[in-house]
Amino acid sequence: MLGSTRTARATKRFALLAATTLVATLLGAGPAAGQAQAAPLPPDQGWRSCGSLLIKKASVDNRGNMFEVNMVPGHALRVPHPSVGVAWGDLRNCVTFPNLDTLRQQFDCHAAFARKEQEWNMESDRQSNPDWKTDNPLQHRCNWDSSDGGGSS
Repeated sequence: MLGSTRTARATKRFALLAATTLVATLLGAGPAAGQAQAAPLPPDQGWRSCGSLLIKKASVDNRGNMFEVNMVPGHALRVPHPSVGVAWGDLRNCVTFPNLDTLRQQFDCHAAFARKEQEWNMESDRQSNPDWKTDNPLQHRCNWDSSDGGGSS
C-alpha cells in the first residue's frame, strides 16, 4: 500500500513538472536560448521484468535531483557484438525515463566494456561524454567524471 502511494505521488510530481514545463515553454518563459534545460525527473519504477532476451529486468530510482536507470542484462546482451540498439529500445520500452545522451553513452559503454557485470547502472547526473570510447574506458569503467575516477556500475 505504501509503495503504491509513493508511486502515485511520484507520478503526480512528474506530471505536474511536465505540465509546468510545457506551459512555460509555450508562454516563452522557458530557459534562455542556448541554456541547457534539465530533463524532468521520472517517477520511481521498481524492478520489473522486461520480457526481452537482451534485458532481463530494469528499474528507475528517482534520487531527488537526479535519477538512476538500473538493469540486469540478459544472456544475449553479454555475448560479443550484441544488438545494442535493439537492447536500448527494449530498455526504453521496459521503464520510462528521459532520453539523455549520457544515459545512452553509459549504456553503450557497458555493452562494450562491462557486459559481464551482473547489473548496469546509468546515472542522469553524469555529463555527456561522446568521446567515452577514447577517454580511457578501462579507467573510468563507464563512470566518467566521478570523483574516484570510476566505479563498477
